[in-house]
Formats: sequence, structure tokens, C-alpha cells
Amino acid sequence: MNFLKTVFFSLFVIFPIFFFGQIKISEYIQHSSLAKQNKNALYFVDFWATWCGPCIHATKYIETLQKQYPENFFVLSLSQENPDLVTRYMTKHKNGLAVAIDYDGETFRKNNVSSLPYGVLFNAQGFKVWEGHPADFKQYHVDKFLKQNKSQASVDDMIIRQAYHKNVVEKKLEPQNDFEIFKLSSSIDSNRSLEVIKYTNYLELTGSLQAIFAYTFNSNKNQIIMPSDINNLYTIQFKFNTEAYNNKVKVLLEALSLKQTTNYINGEVLVFDVTLSKLWDTNQINWGNDTQHFLIGDSDIKADNVTINEIKYQLSNILDTPIVINSKNDINTLHDWDIHYKYFDLMVSNMSDNYGILVEKKEASYPQYVISK
Repeated sequence: MNFLKTVFFSLFVIFPIFFFGQIKISEYIQHSSLAKQNKNALYFVDFWATWCGPCIHATKYIETLQKQYPENFFVLSLSQENPDLVTRYMTKHKNGLAVAIDYDGETFRKNNVSSLPYGVLFNAQGFKVWEGHPADFKQYHVDKFLKQNKSQASVDDMIIRQAYHKNVVEKKLEPQNDFEIFKLSSSIDSNRSLEVIKYTNYLELTGSLQAIFAYTFNSNKNQIIMPSDINNLYTIQFKFNTEAYNNKVKVLLEALSLKQTTNYINGEVLVFDVTLSKLWDTNQINWGNDTQHFLIGDSDIKADNVTINEIKYQLSNILDTPIVINSKNDINTLHDWDIHYKYFDLMVSNMSDNYGILVEKKEASYPQYVISK
């Protein structure tokens, strides 16, 4: 028995990384051009998303640390979004870090990442030695942990690439029909946000069916009521300027043989009165074609060429409150936006001063959309 304990302890010391697990990714978007060696004592994971405004500054800061410590310290910038979306984002926000995708969200879940930006520092044995907001990780932390951790592990041992497979037929970049739907095999992650990609000719949505219906109804996700056994994960594509795109809810219901009814309930809502609004045109913000339409920070939201209905959807889910719009005007024309949302009074004055939109919080009737077989 003592011999077995000795053997086990020896293996534990010699091969510690295999006991503590590795950082798992589905694919690399780019490899590091700043880290100078393959074996390192410290590995920092920068958790981020394209919609997260503060993540831009956090990543730039961590990139500076990587430049200062090109040896024995390795930074991996990790998103759980669609690889195409991240690749396109990286063309506009270049950095020299290793950038990868955690498409199944395994590394996000394992480290209980619930807010962004977020950072976790591992030593070569896979132990978590620091975690928190990346801006709080300072140069003296790197110095301290380098002194405390002398063992090294290679990048390939620490960061394990495991392919992500969708249970769908291989599809071309552009859909062949006005509407395409693919059921994915992954289990539902209720914390994972809906991925919305607007390509040149079509819209692509990837997420739970509840989240997809919330987007098509421009509502809060909690306004969509459906049994859990139909709330599967899908990728859905709509070609722009087609009957399918203009009737997304109807087309989606028919494709899945579902029905929808609307109930009205009373509760706390935000009422946006846009009757006398004076909205910005589309020349206030210009991020170019084929790019993100929203940039969501921890206190404000900027948008390029989106409708008030799309703003309603984003704000409703950020604030986790149903929004009701009172308007006799066209709410589907495109506009640019820069809205504060963190503090209610500031949001009210911001919406009134900039756009002539009156915002009121009150008890009112709002719709619930019931989806059933």
C-alpha cells in the first residue's frame, strides 16, 4: 500500500498538469506574435466577447503585459462566440495575443465566468492562482507569481484544442434558400447569449429557441414562454428583403410545427413614448459594412444603423425588463444610437435630450408570447 502511495505521489509531482486539467478551446483565430517561448510558468486567460465594450480596453491592457513579459508568461484571449464573428471583429481590433474560441463554453463554465471582462491566471500545474477583472491584474502580480511558480508547461500541454462538431449538414457560406434552419446537437446553456450575425445578404441567429423567438419578437427573453423539451439549440438564416425575413415568426413556427398565442399580463415595464421623437440619422456613427451593429459597454450602448425595435430588444434584455413602445411613427427605419442605460435617471434624460423619446417606468400591460407544440 505504501509503495502504491509513493508511485501515485511521484506521478502526481512529475505529471501534475494531467491531474488538474487544461484550458480547452475549439479553435484558434490567431496565434500569439508576442509570446517568445513555448514553455511557460504562467498562463493568463482573458475572457471576452465582441459585444463587450470594456473588454476592448481590458484586452489592450493585458496585451501590454504580454509585451512586457514575452517569456514565461502566456496570454490567451478567449471568446465563446461564433468563429466567423470573432474573425471579422479581429480585422478591426487587431492585437498580438493568441485568440481562440471556446465554442461549447466549457472553459467559461469551468471557471464560473458570469461577467465580462474576466481574467484567470493558471500556473503550469493547472492551479488557478488569481482571478478577477483584468484591469486589476498588475505587473507586480506577474513578478510575484513568477517567483512563486518555477515549473513550466508547454502551450500545447496547457491549451488543448478539441474540435467542435455541429450536428448539421455542411452548408455553404450563403444559404441557398430564403430560410434555412439547422438543429444543433449541443445541450442548452441558458447563460449563453444569442449570436446575431448580419452578413451582406442574410441574417444568421445561433442560440436557444427561446432566445431566437425573443429576437424575432423584439422582446425580453422572459416574455417567451415555452416547454423546455422544445427549447433546443439552432442556427437559423434569413435572406434579407425576402418574405421569410419579413415574416420571421410565422416562418419559424411553420418550420418547427409550433403554434403561438399571446397573453397580456400586468407588471413593471419601461414605456418608450416616441410620438414626438427626433431620432438621429445614419450618419452619426459609421463602422462600415459587414461589421457589428452594436457595441455594448458596462454603462452604455452604441449602435450603427439599427431600428428602435432592435434597440428595444437589446435594452430589454440588458435591463431584464419588458419595454413597451408607444408610437404612431415608423419604428423600423434605421438610425444611429448612443444610449446610457446603467443609471435610470441618466437614461431618461439621455433619451429625452438626444432623441425626444420619453421614458417612464410604471405598472402596465405587456405581452407574453406562448410557444407550444
